[in-house]
Amino acid sequence: DSNRVKQELLQHSVNVEDFGGDVLASEISAKTGAGIDDLLDKVLFQAEMLELKANPSRDAAGTVIEAQLDVGKGPVVSVLVQKGTLRVGDSFICGMYDGRVRAMLDERGNTVEEAGPSIPVQVLGAGGVPQAGDTFQAMDADKAAEIAGNRSRLDREKQLRIRERGAKLGDFSAMAQRGQLSTLPLVIKGDVDGSVQAIADSLEQLGTSEVQVEIIHRGVGAINESDVLLAQTAGAVIMGFRVRPQPAARQEAERSDLEIKVYDVIYEAVDDVRAALEGMLEP
Repeated sequence: DSNRVKQELLQHSVNVEDFGGDVLASEISAKTGAGIDDLLDKVLFQAEMLELKANPSRDAAGTVIEAQLDVGKGPVVSVLVQKGTLRVGDSFICGMYDGRVRAMLDERGNTVEEAGPSIPVQVLGAGGVPQAGDTFQAMDADKAAEIAGNRSRLDREKQLRIRERGAKLGDFSAMAQRGQLSTLPLVIKGDVDGSVQAIADSLEQLGTSEVQVEIIHRGVGAINESDVLLAQTAGAVIMGFRVRPQPAARQEAERSDLEIKVYDVIYEAVDDVRAALEGMLEP
């Protein structure tokens, strides 16, 4: 019922054109394709009215939409180019990582040589997996490497400031009763950045005025030794979503009696953390 949707949007201060507002609305069907042409016409009309323009003759700049670690391709970064033109061979900085564009793929997996403003592409060649929302900027290779080094150093210093002891989810209620903590520190790893962000957001919303969830670190890829060492120093539990620990990481966790929890369903992770938080509450 599209009218009901439009009425509910009013509760969030979104007033569509049909109700006398200034927000364009278009009824479409993903199943049949009905209304897609109308949607595209409205997008182009709105862009023309707002004079939305971008300069294609400059270094590319954009935003990371999604990022993941592919077994065969390495870090794969989905980027929406917003300014300039990105070409194969360009050096770039993206979050904490620099890199060089080895290849670009369009939304159907076909190879492309360049991407202009408003074109989404998958970029291969990043030095690591950035987070969704990070800015992507093409620039000189030396400058990109210098910025990436500085950002990585600052991040390491931030992690080193967190010093405590490793723990398990079941330990937190006893520690809370002894007055040792009111936060539940977690290290989260997942298969794609979108999943990691969804889990982190869901878990952070579980906190109350008494107890809070603190995400010490989140990243994409298998659980490795550095994750285990970070969890040891931070007194955190490692949570993996659709990823498994590397053998060396598993052995290190067993030696230090550190817990690694692995999930395939986000709600199971939320339930476990909720139970741990409830155990930390005052009677």
